[in-house]
Amino acid sequence: METQRKPLATKNIGGSKLPMPGSRLKPPQSVSVKRSRSSEEDSAIVSNPNPGKKFRSEAPPAKMNRSVSVSSLNSTRPTRPTNTSQRRPPARPTSRSNANLSITISGPPSKCAPPKKPAPGPTVPKAAAAGGKKRAAWDLKGRLHDMEQVLQHRDQISSSLQTQLESYNNRINTLESQNMQLSGTVAEKEQLSSEVYKENQEVIRKLRATQDEMDDMKRKFQREIEDLNYSKSSLQRQKENLEGEVSAYQKEVSGLKSSIAEVSSAQAKIGAELEATKLGLSQSEARGREKDTENSRLNSVIAELERVVEEQNRQKREHETERRKLHNLVQELKGNIRVFCRIRPLLGDETLVNDGMIHHMNFPDLDGRVLELEKLGDASLNESSLAASRRGQNKYDFAFDKVFQPETTQSQVFEEIAQLVQSALDGYNVCIFAYGQTGSGKTYTMEGGSVDDDLTMGMIPRAVQQVFSTARDLEEKGWQYQFDASMLEIYNETIRDLLSDEELKHEIKMTGNGSSETIVTNLTVISVRTESQIHKLLKKATHNRAVAETKCNERSSRSHSVFQLKLRGSNELTGENCSGILSLVDLAGSERVKDSGSEGQRLKEALAINKSLSNLGNVIMALGNKDNHVPYRNSKLTYLLQNSLGGNSKTLMFVNVSPKEECFQETLNSLRFATKVNQCNIGTAQKKAK
Repeated sequence: METQRKPLATKNIGGSKLPMPGSRLKPPQSVSVKRSRSSEEDSAIVSNPNPGKKFRSEAPPAKMNRSVSVSSLNSTRPTRPTNTSQRRPPARPTSRSNANLSITISGPPSKCAPPKKPAPGPTVPKAAAAGGKKRAAWDLKGRLHDMEQVLQHRDQISSSLQTQLESYNNRINTLESQNMQLSGTVAEKEQLSSEVYKENQEVIRKLRATQDEMDDMKRKFQREIEDLNYSKSSLQRQKENLEGEVSAYQKEVSGLKSSIAEVSSAQAKIGAELEATKLGLSQSEARGREKDTENSRLNSVIAELERVVEEQNRQKREHETERRKLHNLVQELKGNIRVFCRIRPLLGDETLVNDGMIHHMNFPDLDGRVLELEKLGDASLNESSLAASRRGQNKYDFAFDKVFQPETTQSQVFEEIAQLVQSALDGYNVCIFAYGQTGSGKTYTMEGGSVDDDLTMGMIPRAVQQVFSTARDLEEKGWQYQFDASMLEIYNETIRDLLSDEELKHEIKMTGNGSSETIVTNLTVISVRTESQIHKLLKKATHNRAVAETKCNERSSRSHSVFQLKLRGSNELTGENCSGILSLVDLAGSERVKDSGSEGQRLKEALAINKSLSNLGNVIMALGNKDNHVPYRNSKLTYLLQNSLGGNSKTLMFVNVSPKEECFQETLNSLRFATKVNQCNIGTAQKKAK
C-alpha cells in the first residue's frame, strides 16, 4: 500500500508568482493546462471507483505523478493606487514580460470522470490583447486606463486559475485516495485469486482422484459382474449336473431298495458266519498269546546274539591286533631286509638275437629263488673273471628271496610285496627301492606304464591302491587313517621337489623333541584321501623328473626318485595309535662310467650317482656288521632314508637285471651287490606309535 501523497498544490504554492485574489499583480496573459490522461479514463475511474473483479487479473495501477507548474512571463506591473478616486501622476511603466501559467498533470490513465472545463476568464480588452495602436506618449491618462484594464483582466484570470487549481488539488486528493483504495483492493483480490486458484487446483486434483477411484470401482464392479456371470453359468451347469445326478440317485435308490431285501436275506447268513468268526477269533487270540511268548523268547535270543556279535567284534579287534603282531613276526622271519631279483624280457630288436631266447641265464630252482648266470660270449671280462674262465668256471649262481623271470607280470611281482606294504599300515617304516643298471627296468617296475592300465601298473600305484583299500576295510574295526604324500628327486646331490614348479632350496633336517625322524624343508606335502589324487601327483612328478640319453639307454634316469606316503592311524575303540612311512625309491642307473660313455654334464651326473649308490652300500654293510657308526650323512639319499634303513624299518631291494648278453659284466656287478645286501641282518623292526 502506497503512502498517502500530499496535494500537488495549495492555495498558495510556495514560491509561486501567481497572483492571489486581491493581489496587485496583474493576471497572466495566457494559461495552458496539460494532461496525459484522457477524459474517458477519468470518467471511467469516477463512474467505477471500485472495479471489483475487473482488475483481479490486471496489474495494479502505477503510481501517479502529477505536477503543477506555474511560470510567469515578463509583464508590466504598474503601481496601483490605494484609492481609486485619488489620481497619482503618471509614472513611467515598468517593463515586465507577460506571465504564462502552465499546469501539467502526468500519470497513468485512470477511469475517472473528465473534469469540467473551467469557465472562461474575462476577455482582454481588444486594444491590449490585439496589441492595438499605441497611445501617444502624452496620453498618460489613456495609457493608465489601459494598464488598469489589463491588470483587472489579469486579476480575474489569476482568481480563475486559483479556483481551477484548488479544484485540481481536490481532484488529485480524491484520485490518490481512490488509487490507494484500489491498490489495497487489487492486492486483496490477487491474494484471494491465488487462494481460489489453489483451491481450484486442489478441487481438480480431488476430482481427478475421485474420477480415478470411480474408474477403478467401475472396473472392479465390471470384473465382479463378469465373475458373477461366470459363476452364474457355472452354477447353471452344476444345476444341470445335479439334476442329472438326482435322477441317477433316484434310480439308485430304487435299486437299493431292491438290494435291501437281498441284504436282509444275507444278514441271516452273515450272522451265522459271525458266530463262526467269533469262534475263530478266540482261537486266534490263543495263538497270538502263544506268539507273544515266542516273541519274548526270540527277543532274548536276539539280545544274546547281539551280545555274541559284540563279543565277536571285540575278538575280531583282538584278532586284528594279534594279526598285526603275527604278520610282523612273519615279515621278520623272512628278514627285515630282503632282495628280489627281476629280469626284464627282451624288447624290440633284442628279440631278433638268438631267436628271442636268453641263453646265458638259467632258473634251476623250482621255488624261484636261484639265478644261474653263464658266460657264453667273448665279451671282455675283468682279471678275476678271466682267471675264473681259465679255471673253467664260467657259471655264477646267485640266491635271493625271490627271482622273477622275464615273463613275470606286474601283478605277480606285487603279490610278493603286498604283505610288506601292509606293514606300513601296521605302524612300521617300509622302504622298497629298485637297483640296477640303466635300461634294466627299474622305472617300469616302480612306476609302470600307466596308472590307468591294470596290466602295466607299477609297484607305487599298486601299493597306494592296497593302502587305501585296506584302510577302508579297517574302518569297520575302528581304525581311521590320514595320508600325506610327497615326491622328490636327488639330482647331483641336490634335492628337487617334483610336485612344485618353484625352484626352492631344500635341506634335510632332523625333527626336534628327541625324535630321529627326518624332514625336508620347503617340500610340498599334500594330504590325500583317494588313489586318484596320488595318480595325478605321480603323473606330474614323472613329467618333472630329470632324464637324459646315454649309451646304455636313450632315456636314462639321472636322479634318484623318492615317493613317500606318511600314514597316521588311530583306533578309538581299542585306544591304539600307529604311524608309518612307506618309501618307494627308483634309483638312478648304476653302470660304470666307462660303459655309459658319459661326458661333460652326463659324466658329472654319473659320478654323483655312483657315489650315492656306493654310500647306500656302505650304510647297508654297516647295518649288517652292527657298526657303532652308520654313515647316513655321507649322501643325501641315505640321510633322507635314515628312518627307512635300519633296525626300525623293513627294507626290500629290487635288483633289476638286463637280459642282454653284452650287459653281462654290469649284470654280474649288480647281482654281487645285491648278494651282499641280502646277507645283511639289520635287526628287528619296531612299531612306531603315533
